[in-house]
Amino acid sequence: MIKYIFFDLGSTLIDESECIEYRIQNLLKQPNAPDRESLERKMIELASQNKLPYKDAAKEYGLETIRWPKHLEKLYEGVTELLNKLKTRYKLGIIANQSLGTEQRLKEYGIHYFFDVIIASAEVGLEKPNPEIFKLAIKSAGCNPDEAYMVGDRLDNDIEPAGELGMHTIWVRQGSFAYGNIDLIKIKPEFIADSIREILEIL
Repeated sequence: MIKYIFFDLGSTLIDESECIEYRIQNLLKQPNAPDRESLERKMIELASQNKLPYKDAAKEYGLETIRWPKHLEKLYEGVTELLNKLKTRYKLGIIANQSLGTEQRLKEYGIHYFFDVIIASAEVGLEKPNPEIFKLAIKSAGCNPDEAYMVGDRLDNDIEPAGELGMHTIWVRQGSFAYGNIDLIKIKPEFIADSIREILEIL
C-alpha cells in the first residue's frame, strides 16, 4: 500500500521556465556566443544525453554561467490543487537539492503545510543522486521504500536512485530535463507524465 508521495521541487512543483530563459539570454549576450537556435539545439542534445543542458552548453562554448535567479521561480499552475487532493489520501514529502531556506520558500509559496517530511540537500548535507538522501527521507517518513513514490523531472537525480532503492517512480517531463533519455539509465520510471497535474491520473 502506498503511504507517501515524495516530490522534487525544481521543474517538478516549481516552474523554472523564467529562470532558464533569463540564463539563456545572459549566455547569448556574451562574446563568442552562438545564435539562439544553435544554443537551444545544443542544450536539447545535452539533455538527451542526461547531461546538464545549461552548464555543459556554457562550458562547450566557453561562456560564463550566472547564479540561479531564484526570484523568477513560481509554482506550476494547479500545484496547490494537486497537493490538496493528494493530501486526502497520502502523506507528502520533499526530497530536493536546494539551498538553505527551503522551508521558508515553501511557506512563501503557501504549500509548506502540505508536507510531513522536507529533506533539502543544504540542510542535511547530502545531495541527489546520493542514495543516502533518499534513505534519510524514507526513515524520516517511517515507511518502506515500496510504500512511497518519488516524483521528479530528472532521470539521473530522481528516478534512477529512487528506483534502485525500491521506491515507485514518476518522471515528469518538464523544464530543461524533459528531453532526458530513459535508455541511458538502468532503472526506468514506472510512469511518465508530461505535466505535474497529470500525476493525478496515475495516483
